[in-house]
Amino acid sequence: MSPSAYTSARASRAERLVRANFLERCVRNAAGMPLVPPEYAADAGKRVALIDVRDEAELTGPLGHIPGVVHVPMEQLSRVPEVLGREQVVVLVSNHTDRAGRGALYLEALGMPYVAAVEGGMASWKAMGLSTSRLLLFKDRPLAPLPPPAPPPADGLLTKELIEAHVGRRGSVKWMTLAAFLTRGRRSCVDGRDDHGVIGTPGGDCGEFALALAAYEATTGVTLEQHHVDALLQAWVDTFGRFYLHSDTPTINAVIPKLRADPRLTKLLEPLSQPMQWRTFMKSPPPEAREALLDWYMKPEAFGCGHLKLMTLNPERYGVRPGLVPQVMRAFWTTRWKGAPEPEYVVLGGSHGEGAVVNVTLDEALWTFSRVPLLSPSVDGVQMFVNHPQVAGQLRAHVSEFILRVESLLPAVPSKRGALVEQVNALGHQHLVATLSVLAAGLPMFEVQFHGGDSFTVTQTQAADPSKRAKH
Repeated sequence: MSPSAYTSARASRAERLVRANFLERCVRNAAGMPLVPPEYAADAGKRVALIDVRDEAELTGPLGHIPGVVHVPMEQLSRVPEVLGREQVVVLVSNHTDRAGRGALYLEALGMPYVAAVEGGMASWKAMGLSTSRLLLFKDRPLAPLPPPAPPPADGLLTKELIEAHVGRRGSVKWMTLAAFLTRGRRSCVDGRDDHGVIGTPGGDCGEFALALAAYEATTGVTLEQHHVDALLQAWVDTFGRFYLHSDTPTINAVIPKLRADPRLTKLLEPLSQPMQWRTFMKSPPPEAREALLDWYMKPEAFGCGHLKLMTLNPERYGVRPGLVPQVMRAFWTTRWKGAPEPEYVVLGGSHGEGAVVNVTLDEALWTFSRVPLLSPSVDGVQMFVNHPQVAGQLRAHVSEFILRVESLLPAVPSKRGALVEQVNALGHQHLVATLSVLAAGLPMFEVQFHGGDSFTVTQTQAADPSKRAKH
């Protein structure tokens, strides 16, 4: 079966996007084994089946197993396509790469096009600082297809009970040490349409980068030129690694006809008819198309991230310079087109339909090796905005330090370290309030606080106000 099967009419839009995003992250080693990095498995959502192929004793051994994994030993792998269906996205894990890689090749031979092994296996998983378990809970998780979502609330709003059930469900939360997250994780947008487990902050990595540049300009009074932004983004990904920017299908569907109508692009775009062709083209377009594409991708109408769009259209409300976000977008695309592996472009499905805002906290002060929870924003077909204020605060301290350590790339150096830190934090709060006041107007607000592990409490901090609900 060809990977283009993810466009099948039988698949939902969410399923097609999960498959397309899987294909973008999947690579093959010299032996032809399909592989995904450990971080893909770490933040994969419920639509990805994570299967451990080792013997039972190994799951409780020194390497442990991934919380939420399903155990299917190698000799029983033939059951996977029979039970899950051939178009299910499947990620296999073993101690290292070889056993799961051979299992992935076997499942491909059985007709499953969306299957891969975790590169480096459990050894790489643990080395990244990702959480493991040695409890026998995996015995309670039989191989089974994804259950259909429960009927959504009639009013579209999430309740405390629904959020408690979601957070307590295996697979909804993944854990990573803050140290590992700093170098291997990504800040996703608070956007509720992402099915992955996320550390949420407005605009994700791209929003945080724009925030840092705005704080620098406000502190120094200096305007950054495009070459400064380009150099800073390259230094950012060299330092922090993965860099997240998302769009969505309504935005892409609206922009594609305008790209096709652009005389600079018409002939170049004629052969593109399938989603994967578009993804491949946008990942590395021919040089003669790039300036025209940049002209479009620097316009707010091409921003699928509502936070970045609002920041561009209302710069005074966000305390940013007009034109700063388009500079960031240009730097993102040019860095990606040069072949840098860190910039990730994620396409989310559908329009906003969030039913709550959820702030995720821990009942302890964070330090470098604190375990932080990645929470899936998808609650049985209803979305929620997910924000991690504690983690964002810790990360912004590192962002401020980053700005102060790349002085050779800056036209001026902030005279006071404390002033930059204060400006980053003040603008961060301002940005969150400004965006949620538009996209999350009238929604109930909750705090999910974790207590030293998997135990948690859910508290409602703001009631819903239907008269103020945003319409998307």
